[in-house]
Amino acid sequence: MSIVAQLAIGTVTVALTIIMQACFAAIAFSVDDRFTPPRTRTTRFGATLLLAASTIWMLLAITLAAWIWAGLFIVLGAFEALEPALYFATVSLTTLGFGDVILSQDVRLLSAIVAANGLVMFGLSTAFLLEFVGQVREEKGSSTRSHISTAE
Repeated sequence: MSIVAQLAIGTVTVALTIIMQACFAAIAFSVDDRFTPPRTRTTRFGATLLLAASTIWMLLAITLAAWIWAGLFIVLGAFEALEPALYFATVSLTTLGFGDVILSQDVRLLSAIVAANGLVMFGLSTAFLLEFVGQVREEKGSSTRSHISTAE
């Protein structure tokens, strides 16, 4: 497969996984806004549960990205079975890169694209979680100030 074809396929796949992850973040904020009782956000236990749920939700997006890449590798003929394709995609997406399973020369440029995709996805997940924690802390702080004002 040509370099241009690998770059095109990799670019489309990266765009798909990043859009998917952005949708996951938007869904998490929407679900939180609609269904989380305000009292839950102001307790330490509730805030911890929300953070844990959000973290797991974002890890699901990264997991789906690994499945997408694994499926692509199978379609391209880089692997014949699901397990090595998923293993390679996961190891590459997390930028761990053991090197015990590698792509053939005709598609190996995709391994670097998968790693770059993983860096961006983990960065987006981190940004989302920091924003989420900031919103929870802000609401907790305003709730505390509200209780102080009422007591005065």
